[in-house]
Amino acid sequence: MTTQAAGATTADEGPLLIVTSGSSGLFNPLLTLAGELKRRGTRRVFFACTDERRADVEGLPGGGELTFLSLGPARLAVRPEHWDDETHRRMSAGSRVENFATYVDTSVDYDYLHELYERSLTLVDEVTPALAVVDSFASFGMDAMTVRGVPFVISVSVPPSNFLQDSLPPTYPVPLSGLPLHMSPSQQAANGRHREALLKTLMEPERLARNTAAAGRRRAAGIPNVELRPALYAQAARALLAYTVFGLEYPFATAPATLRTVGSMVPTEIVPSPDGAELRAWLDAHESVVYVGFGTIMRPTAAQVAALVDVAARLGPEHHVLWKLPADRQRHLPPAGELPANLRVESWLPSQVEVLAHPHVRVFFNHAAANAIHEAAWFGVPQLVLPFWFDCHDGAVRVVDAGVALAVEHDDALDVDDIVAKLRRLLTERTFRDRAALWSRRLRQAGGVTAAADLVLRHRDEAVAARRAVAPAAG
Repeated sequence: MTTQAAGATTADEGPLLIVTSGSSGLFNPLLTLAGELKRRGTRRVFFACTDERRADVEGLPGGGELTFLSLGPARLAVRPEHWDDETHRRMSAGSRVENFATYVDTSVDYDYLHELYERSLTLVDEVTPALAVVDSFASFGMDAMTVRGVPFVISVSVPPSNFLQDSLPPTYPVPLSGLPLHMSPSQQAANGRHREALLKTLMEPERLARNTAAAGRRRAAGIPNVELRPALYAQAARALLAYTVFGLEYPFATAPATLRTVGSMVPTEIVPSPDGAELRAWLDAHESVVYVGFGTIMRPTAAQVAALVDVAARLGPEHHVLWKLPADRQRHLPPAGELPANLRVESWLPSQVEVLAHPHVRVFFNHAAANAIHEAAWFGVPQLVLPFWFDCHDGAVRVVDAGVALAVEHDDALDVDDIVAKLRRLLTERTFRDRAALWSRRLRQAGGVTAAADLVLRHRDEAVAARRAVAPAAG
């Protein structure tokens, strides 16, 4: 058995299949993994995703063999980044429990999941992978591997406690609650109420009937995990690959022995983009930059955009602000001639990690999603977090507890004074940069994409060896 730790390849590598949806937060870590495998020269790697991601996969550099496999056109109606503003508002304001229930009702399409499952079965039969790496939200992929007897590794891009929520200790903060690990008596009571409210909401008759019908269909199709329980997927997996370290994720005693925390998924080599030369020159020219980016799902309102323009103005002229703001949100900006001189707004950046790696980026103002907070921590950049929904609340409390961030409240009427005051603290108080440097070291010690690729290739080689051992006996 040979493990690829650098650039070596074996003559008879077993096929490796990666399966994920196209949503950025789930797709990007696995794209980084695929890029590392291709950089190493790994042969026979297949990447199954919906069609809109073909160019991203096929554009990865390197000497390996990486083939895109189509899961068909994306069903945009189930993607949060394509929902209308009113649907977003209903999921990011008011009760977090009701928000979650609305999210499940809107995003879970059992007919579409079954189509993806059947397509995954076809791809497995075509590729006959020795090992698969499947995103934790791609239940269809894990089901296909289980039914076909293909060993698989689960890619966990959310906090591991979020994926393994059905096996957490009762005293652990309930996922999506935004509660800290060490809770006061009132927080413990709130934690219990949150758990009870979630269970009650998910057991409402109409929702329960829908889920029961889906479970019956899955049972008839021969899928073992009829209720899509994460704990059962975890038990079936060879390993769970999580892109964090304990300390940024709260530890829990029920974590399975197969859980591997490898830190942030940042490319081994950050190659400057040819399209980013002018932006790099701008960053070079300004010694203190606050980078603002709220991902692909959050949609700042007109009032929030106006507030953040005011924030930028108050930080000048000492500090400059780079704001990645989607083009459809830029309609809320004042005319170009009225923007603060220290504010640069872009609808697209060649690479977020390239920006965070720049030494002049002093603070990252983000939404506390897992990829954002871990990429910033990897580069030792202090953070201001504005959690707007679901796991963002959990991410926010964790980075604040780790000492690398401060948090502000998400509201249509943002508190400009509070945001400016906290940004100035992050820019001037040494403790935040020291703590960020500490977590940067710990994340890098965990190995990042290098450790992730090593683990995947080791499990693939073990699966190939097991397959060889069975073949003569079968003959």
